[in-house]
Amino acid sequence: MAISKTAEVYDDLKEELLNGAFRPGAKLAIDGLATRYTVSASAIREALARLTSDRLVVAMPQRGFHVAAISREDLLDLTEVRVEIEARCLRRSIALGDVDWEAQLLATWHRLSRAGTSPEGRGHPDWAHIHARFHDDLVAACDSKWWLYLRGELYVQAERYRRMLLPQVEGIRNIEAEHREILDLVLDRQTEPAVEALTRHMQKTTRRLLESGLVRGHD
Repeated sequence: MAISKTAEVYDDLKEELLNGAFRPGAKLAIDGLATRYTVSASAIREALARLTSDRLVVAMPQRGFHVAAISREDLLDLTEVRVEIEARCLRRSIALGDVDWEAQLLATWHRLSRAGTSPEGRGHPDWAHIHARFHDDLVAACDSKWWLYLRGELYVQAERYRRMLLPQVEGIRNIEAEHREILDLVLDRQTEPAVEALTRHMQKTTRRLLESGLVRGHD
C-alpha cells in the first residue's frame, strides 16, 4: 500500500510540476506537501527523490528539495538537442513502421483532433496526454530503445516549458493543422519533409516562448 501511495503522490506531483503549480526555484516543503496530499513525510521524500531523476526537482545539500529552474539558455539547448533526437527516431520509425503502427497513429491523431476542436480546445482535460501519445506514436516504430529513452526524457522537459508558459503566449496558432501536416507526410513515407515539419513544430513553440519574455536568462 505504501508503495502504491508513493507512486500516486509521484504522479500527482509530477503533473503539478509540469503544469507550473510551483514556481521554478521554489523550495518544496516536505511537511506542507505531506499535509496537502494527506500522506506521510517519507512518502513525499520518496516521490521527490524520484522527481530529481526526472530533473523536475533538485536536491540541495542542507537546503532540501527545490523546483528545477528554467531559463532561456536551457530552453534553447533543450530544443537543439531534442530536434536532433526526435529526427533520428522519426527517420527510423518511418523506415520500420508497419500497418499496425499506421493504424495506431491514425487512431491517436483522431482522438487528438477531436479533443483540440472541442469547446474546451487545448484546455480539454485529456488534450495534453493525447498530445504526448501522438508524439510517442510518431516514433513508436523506432528500434533503438536508448534513442527512445532519451527522447522521452527530453519530451518531459519540453512539456514543462510548454504547459507552464504557452497558455499565456500561444495566440493564434493552428496546431491541429501542424499535426495533420506531420501525420500526412509520415504516412506518405516522405521522411525528410516529415522531419522538417516536426522540427518546425517544435521550434515554433520555443520561438513563441522566447518572444514572450517569460523565459529569462540565468541570474
